[in-house]
Amino acid sequence: MMSLMIVSHGLAIFLILYHHLVYPLLLTLLTKGKLEDFGESLPAVEESKLPEITMVIPAYNEEKWITAKLINLTILDYPKDKLHVLIMCDGCTDNTYNIAQEYLATPECADLNIEVVNCPVNRGKVAVINDAMSRVKSDIVAMSDVSAIISIDALLLAAHALQNPQVGAINSKYQIYEKGTAVDSSYWEYQSRIKQKESLLGSTLGAHGAFYIFRRELFTELEPDTINDDFIIPMQIIAKGFQVKQLSQINALELEATDTSMDGARRKRISAGNIQQVMRLKRLMLPKYRYVAFLFVSGKGLRITMPFLLITTYISNAFMLSLHDVFIAEFILQNLFYAFMFLDLRYEFGYKNRVVKLISYIFRGHLNSLLGALDYMVHKGKNPWKKVN
Repeated sequence: MMSLMIVSHGLAIFLILYHHLVYPLLLTLLTKGKLEDFGESLPAVEESKLPEITMVIPAYNEEKWITAKLINLTILDYPKDKLHVLIMCDGCTDNTYNIAQEYLATPECADLNIEVVNCPVNRGKVAVINDAMSRVKSDIVAMSDVSAIISIDALLLAAHALQNPQVGAINSKYQIYEKGTAVDSSYWEYQSRIKQKESLLGSTLGAHGAFYIFRRELFTELEPDTINDDFIIPMQIIAKGFQVKQLSQINALELEATDTSMDGARRKRISAGNIQQVMRLKRLMLPKYRYVAFLFVSGKGLRITMPFLLITTYISNAFMLSLHDVFIAEFILQNLFYAFMFLDLRYEFGYKNRVVKLISYIFRGHLNSLLGALDYMVHKGKNPWKKVN
């Protein structure tokens, strides 16, 4: 029994360190010297040969951002006759639909092909996406959030990159307009670098709902209870033998600021989605998927286990106190660490030390992941799509 406890303790510590430290280092070493060249060798696309693109924009109570989104659409550098926009208002209880209709009547939108569909009942984002995809006729589909502003040349760059027949989807570089704390900024910059390195190794895992683009023929209808649609769709494309690339020149700027409560709710939902997608896409962990399997196991696969590995480390440590003084010291340090973290969550000490705040941010993420995992086990992701506010 004690031998099993020691092995469990050591394995848990190893996996925690591997996920947070070793894996990012391996990504850096494996991508050193690699260049983002999957589209640079392709010829420029003549305007007459540019593909038709349909941009699908799910909307739920977005009256604050819908005008900015429509203005963004009017200035995109892409032939107006080849761009179709489908805004799906999903049972909005605010003025999103009316504001959109009013702006579409202005001269700026006269030559745009924008359709606003008003769904009277809130069906959930997945149902909205499936509905929208049944309406799409173009070969290329872009997905975008209402609160995200995309760079003017985003569609041109994506169309150019999609000339490569091996590329099935293109992801953007996600940025936040109101970054909040320095820790928030550091976290999203870190995530962006990770995705870029994943892309250099073969395919980036998933995309961000702010903006990504893919081939319509590769879309598979989403199961009704899907949580992280912007991860499932690209990963299904990878499973079909295509690559998903992150193009750093395409920027998606998130306008909506996220406070602590919103961030917690978002992380809980993402955690529930992570469990669901690992279960549904577990075949991508098979060795035949090579780098994708390595990335999936090391990144998403281990991420959902982190809260449970931390619990395993603590409990196994408690059972080993009589074995050696080193376990007593470790247990004391663990208790001091958790006491400090929970006090910081409660009172937000506001330490200026960036490392301390970063550790606290990561800990908060794992705590919300645990809550999200427990919620998924109980509800199986059946809660309808609601806007976090």
